[in-house]
Amino acid sequence: MDTTRRTAFGLLIGGAALAPGLAPGLAPGLANAAETSVDPKAPPAIRAHLGVTENPYGPSPAARRAAIKAMDEAAYYAWSLEPPLVEAIAKREGVRPDQVGLCNGSLEALSLLSTAFSAKGPIVSPQPSYATPLLYAERQGARLDWVPLAADQQIDLPALAARSKGAGAVYVCNPNNPTGLLLDPALLRAFCVETAKTAPVIVDEAYIEISPDPAVHSMVDLVRAGHDVVVARTFSKVYGMAGLRVGFVIAQPARIKQLKSLIPTHKGRPGLAAALACYGDPAYLAGTKAYLEGCRQKIYAICQANGLKFLPSHGTYVFVDCGKPNLAFQKTLAGLGVEVRVFDSPRHPTWIRVGTASPAELDIFAEVLPRALKA
Repeated sequence: MDTTRRTAFGLLIGGAALAPGLAPGLAPGLANAAETSVDPKAPPAIRAHLGVTENPYGPSPAARRAAIKAMDEAAYYAWSLEPPLVEAIAKREGVRPDQVGLCNGSLEALSLLSTAFSAKGPIVSPQPSYATPLLYAERQGARLDWVPLAADQQIDLPALAARSKGAGAVYVCNPNNPTGLLLDPALLRAFCVETAKTAPVIVDEAYIEISPDPAVHSMVDLVRAGHDVVVARTFSKVYGMAGLRVGFVIAQPARIKQLKSLIPTHKGRPGLAAALACYGDPAYLAGTKAYLEGCRQKIYAICQANGLKFLPSHGTYVFVDCGKPNLAFQKTLAGLGVEVRVFDSPRHPTWIRVGTASPAELDIFAEVLPRALKA
């Protein structure tokens, strides 16, 4: 369906159409985010930031209040806030507190653990996928072993398994970024159980909350069962807290101790307080998920109207085949005020990733895409 701006906002506020004065009650600055994030008259810079994958409306009202309140004690380190958040995560995920490790966004843990694991062998990863932490590890001397996606654009688990012998670790992002595809949970579980016998398996679940059934698709149950699986989560995406830098991993206690030995920095007090408050605001999470689905549907409609292929996504983005060399097309769109992301993947030279962003930004994308395709 082609979700209009009004419909998308209605999804976010629980199905009601957006009325003047209604949106500000949902979250301070929520309406302003839509009004100020895009300036159609802004020279010549980017007017639609579709290269990023964050929730543009930010934290929930409860999280905002908690972050502001935390500023009352900003003069002090945030150690006292870590145990309550660890306890809340452990209770929510059905694990022990010593199986939870906090980090400054999951990127920190993914980068440091990948680097540490690489001492025993290469880090094996699908391509394309979320490469940022792996490229960090490579800069520290790690060897990376890229495995192309299967013909159906899914992560090729058998190929990963074949390359896992002697690996330092195997990295899997589920749903994958940039494809947005979810792996069959039974196949992924079987892969993790077998592979973890010889190398730790890192499962990046940055977008798992958006999946149809997070409990089914998450690999946290394998940690409960004692397998050497490291599950990474973040508050940066659906929870809208990318600027506050809060994430966590769930793993065996020995891995949590290893992570803690690697992290050199403290966590921020406002971020920890906001993260804890997120768990007390399920209505906002549900509304955000519905809003993001509306935005994905709108991107699908835009692509269909322009004859472009795309992959159905479970992330805050859609992987689109623009039919043109992607780097050149990215530059063309940027000249028209739209930012998109391309990935280093020899098998995807014409694919771009389009973020869900805001309805106003998607309107701009719909407006300029036909011109870009004709350029």
